[in-house]
Amino acid sequence: MTQEGLKLASEFDPASDEAWRALVEKTLKGKDFDRAMISKSYDDINIHALYTKDTMVQGSRPESRQGEWQILAAHSTPDAGKTNQAILDDLERGASALSLKVASGATPGIAVTELGNALEGVYLNMVGFSLVPGEEYSAVSKNFLGLLKKRAYKAEEVKGCLGIDPIGTLAQTGRLLQPMDEALATGVEVAEDYAEYQHVAAFMADSTPYHMAGATEAQEIGLMLSTAVSYLRSMETAGLELSDAAKNIHFTVAADADVYMTVSKIRAARLLWQQVLEACGVKDTKMNITAAGSARMMTVRDPWVNMLRGTTACFAAAVGGADTICIMPHDALIGMSSGFARRIARNIQIVLQEESNLSKVADPAAGAYAFETITSDLSAKAWAYFQSLEAKGGVTPLLASGDLKEELNTAWEKRRINLSKRKDAVTGVSEFPHIHEDTIEEVEAFAEVMADLKPAVCEADPLPNHRLAEDFEALRDRSDAMLQSSGKRAQVFVANLGTPADYTARSTFAKNFFEAGGIEAVQSENIATADDAKTAFEKSGAEFAILCSSDSQYEAMGEAVATALKDAKHVYLAGKPVNGDALKAAGVESFIFMGCNVLATLQNAYDIMGENS
Repeated sequence: MTQEGLKLASEFDPASDEAWRALVEKTLKGKDFDRAMISKSYDDINIHALYTKDTMVQGSRPESRQGEWQILAAHSTPDAGKTNQAILDDLERGASALSLKVASGATPGIAVTELGNALEGVYLNMVGFSLVPGEEYSAVSKNFLGLLKKRAYKAEEVKGCLGIDPIGTLAQTGRLLQPMDEALATGVEVAEDYAEYQHVAAFMADSTPYHMAGATEAQEIGLMLSTAVSYLRSMETAGLELSDAAKNIHFTVAADADVYMTVSKIRAARLLWQQVLEACGVKDTKMNITAAGSARMMTVRDPWVNMLRGTTACFAAAVGGADTICIMPHDALIGMSSGFARRIARNIQIVLQEESNLSKVADPAAGAYAFETITSDLSAKAWAYFQSLEAKGGVTPLLASGDLKEELNTAWEKRRINLSKRKDAVTGVSEFPHIHEDTIEEVEAFAEVMADLKPAVCEADPLPNHRLAEDFEALRDRSDAMLQSSGKRAQVFVANLGTPADYTARSTFAKNFFEAGGIEAVQSENIATADDAKTAFEKSGAEFAILCSSDSQYEAMGEAVATALKDAKHVYLAGKPVNGDALKAAGVESFIFMGCNVLATLQNAYDIMGENS
């Protein structure tokens, strides 16, 4: 059978952005097109509903990863034996790189002297590694170098990063054991000590402390670049060739469940670092990027959903071109992760790489109208922010003055408003909560924070660690405390007026609304009269009541039912009916609807009960 002459596209009129827009405007029936079809990122970048060849903005394309990414498994258990067993288990079952957190300051981890035991049987010339030394970067680097020498690996076979990041450490912990200039000089000395290990970088420019403090994508990139430039300058000042200095810096960016922004962030970071190096006269130096699964997006409640978040973040990081990807186990915020959770995190990457074949295409986002445009827009925003940082002397003075903390807090509060209104939803917490979920029992308790601290020489106010779910989970904690102390959670009686066709949509909305804050919804049967509502409410034992139905039912019986429920601590109504004033006069005290401040409403409910946070 021949395919000659088969021209499917010729059967259709040519498509255009103008034609699509005309159809959409017809559907919108007078609503503002830009308001309905264009959203804004937290960097004020327009996110369009449709991108076409005609509307695409294409800048330079970054040099992308070629082939498979490294599957990195992170380890922080202080017990060297358990850590060693977990590392070997990960490497035997698909991981190709490891990250090891060392005990440092108040942060628990492997003791510096236990590095050899933790890495027993691990062939460091066959797997990539990334150390997280915190303020102990000097001792860790010396100890690790001794380990490499003792094992007599060929220098060219050892690949990884020592993780020296004094700026990031100061941002995260607020302390260093040396003044910043001496810390940078120590990092340079380490780079010189490791000179024969050409594939081992001394410095890590890590953006995750800023991400956790609430940074936007442009801020995250700008802060990471400014940090890297500080390290670049320190090495140049000490006499290192800029090309060698550039190879001594690895990068870490946060990957979260926002696919568009994560893909574009990684691609934009590559473009801008290339721009920095070109300005320095450095060519042919590849940027090495680790994408770390965002702790900001992770939840304590309904942690199983974290598997989906991790999968989405991994997909975005792979498409964006990260060289190494680390996905947090779904139980990582509950305790020291179980073997099962580590296995799932590992297998997410294996499936995406080996079965979904995401590593088979170099820069799969190239040519995609949306990714090209957002990458270009984000690059411009991040570069402008990076330049503003450099004009102020870089990251360090901004940390010392507290200006950076204030700036990132402003960005976080903007995001927090959208979270409180569920414009940015957190599945399993602010949306579709499950307040009767079973707890995960397989995790071990977190290691205790270390109290015996060495005197800090350089100090600053540390940046906060925020999570998207934190405010709603705080309300869930209050609900659990009530359950433990009184045997009962706060409850809201859902007065379903009329038939299921009348109330189902708003009743479901109300249940999700209140249970997002741990207030249990007690559903009623079909309510036909005010007396039915009063009787059912009294039997429920609930503190609060909410009317749920259609606007027509609210007009027919809403006022009578509201009056009948006057003994409730607070009477709510789902929706914005036309007879709102009459319902208020009858006893409705609050209206809940899409776009209202869910968090404030729930916090007020606890305040009404006299439950102080």
